[in-house]
This record gives sequence, structure tokens and C-alpha cells, in this order.
Amino acid sequence: MIINKMIQRVQSLYSKGVQSDDTRLSKRHIYSKLITSRAKLFTQKLNKRQKISQWNWQTLNCVELIKAEPYECPCLPSIGCVILRTKEPLPKPLTGILDGHAIQSVTSLEGSILFSETTWEDKKYKKGSKYTANKPDFYIRDNYLFITTKKGPKAITITGLFDDPLVADTYPRICGDSKCEESTPENICPECESPLDKDFPIDNEMAETIVDMAVQELIGVFNQGREDVSNNTRDTLKEESK
Repeated sequence: MIINKMIQRVQSLYSKGVQSDDTRLSKRHIYSKLITSRAKLFTQKLNKRQKISQWNWQTLNCVELIKAEPYECPCLPSIGCVILRTKEPLPKPLTGILDGHAIQSVTSLEGSILFSETTWEDKKYKKGSKYTANKPDFYIRDNYLFITTKKGPKAITITGLFDDPLVADTYPRICGDSKCEESTPENICPECESPLDKDFPIDNEMAETIVDMAVQELIGVFNQGREDVSNNTRDTLKEESK
């Protein structure tokens, strides 16, 4: 589903047909309500442990890593290990009450290394465990994703449910890296395109629910204010314009 089509569906339902050329309901405002409704719906599913189709997840390919400074690490890593973090802040992932961050996987580019999620607080305990001290893992702190590994990869792949699909879609990737180009050529240095033409990751059967949720929220907000429904150069209450 394209973002522009989702926005237009909300606009048409809200306006009960073709919208006025003076409407104050901007595309930016509609998109904000759409992602809020999407996040609410997915969070409910996460908390109920309901299956979420793969079509709703987004993958960040070729996410660049840099070496983390010592003060960014909760403890000194085991001998031979390094702490790396994403060069750029991570797009905000959705969060469920039961399972934490809605991150499906963090892997090396070719998928041979799978990093399991831990926390900043748990790192100091894992250091002393002979079973988990050297296990590749990741944690999120201050909007960055950190990983622990014996051999530091140049980039990783992250799949998750993100709060704002557009922010995730435009997340910086490594450009000009041969491994990235071979593994995910469609995601390397994408050509400039309108945000409205980008994909809104949602199943078709869930799209109607999200549109309805957004419309109801917008109706509640705008019914409390004034909207220029009549093309008369002044704002009037909706019922006054009929």
C-alpha cells in the first residue's frame, strides 16, 4: 500500500467524498495519525502474542557500525571481543509489554551470525558466564544499537517494526560497499523519490482498520475546533457551513 493512497483514503472518508480545496487537513497531519494508529494496532498484537505477517516488517540493510568508546560500554568485553554501535541513531522500534523491542532479527550481512537481544544492565552479568560471555548479542541504549562480537563486522542487517515507516525507509545505508551491493542492490543509495510514493508496510486486510482508526481520531479532534469547509475565505464550524 502506497503512503499517498492511504492518505487519500483517510481524506475521502473524513470529507465524505472529494475534499474541499480549503481543507486544513494536511497530508502531514493525516500521515501522523496513520502511523499512530498503525503503532497502536501492532502494539496490541504484540502484547497478545498474535502473529504479525512478514509483510509488515521492515529490513534495514547494510547498517554501518563503528567502534564504541569505552564509556559507552557497560563493562569491559571478554578478551578478543569488541563493542560496536550503529553509526546513526536507530529508527524508533515499536515496543511490546511482554517481549520488549519489536526487532525480529539482527544479523551479519550474509546472515551467518545472529545477534540475540540483551540489555545494558544484563551485560555485566553475561561477562562472567562461560556459556554466554562470548555469544554475539546486541542491546539498545540512547537510540543506538550496540553489538558484542569477536570479529567486528562492517555492517549488519536489522529487521523490525518501526514507529515511523518513512524514517526507517530513509535510514542511511553504507554506499559503495561490494558486499552490500551484492546482497541488497535495491537498498543501496536509492534515487530520490517523493515520500508519498513510498510503501506503507501494512497488510491489505489491516489497512481498512488503520484508516478507520485514523478517521475517527481526526473527527474527534476537528469536531472540537473550526474547519474551513465552505469556500468563503473564513473559518466556520462544520455544522455552520451546511
